This record gives sequence, C-alpha cells and structure tokens, in this order.
Amino acid sequence: MAYHLVHRYGPKDRPQFRKESFPTEPQAVIRAAQYFMAGDIGDFIVEDDAGRIVTNDLEIRNRCKATRMP
Repeated sequence: MAYHLVHRYGPKDRPQFRKESFPTEPQAVIRAAQYFMAGDIGDFIVEDDAGRIVTNDLEIRNRCKATRMP
C-alpha cells in the first residue's frame, strides 16, 4: 500500500497542491517534517491508497515536536 503526502500551499483563494507518494506512512510524515524544518508553514495530510486521511497536519506537527524533545 502506498501513502500520499498532500501539501496545500499558496493563497487561500487559489491553493495549489503537491502530492508525493511513499511506501510507508512514517516516510510521508518525515518528508512533511523536512518541509517544516525548511520553514514551510504546512497544511499537510497523509492519505492511503483509498484516499482516507491517515494523518493530518496537527498530528504531523505533534509527532515532529515529540521527536525533538530529549
């Protein structure tokens, strides 16, 4: 099963979308974390092949914070 990182960006009235595929959900979350670390403000979801949302932006941010804490 593939997982898709969907990244919405651009103006709210005309958003653009980028979709990247990964073999696992954690890999998609790691990629989103890389965007956060590069200064992107986010707006991500991770979907499975059936289009179901498995992880949303808030969950991704919380997981990123948890991995940075000692």
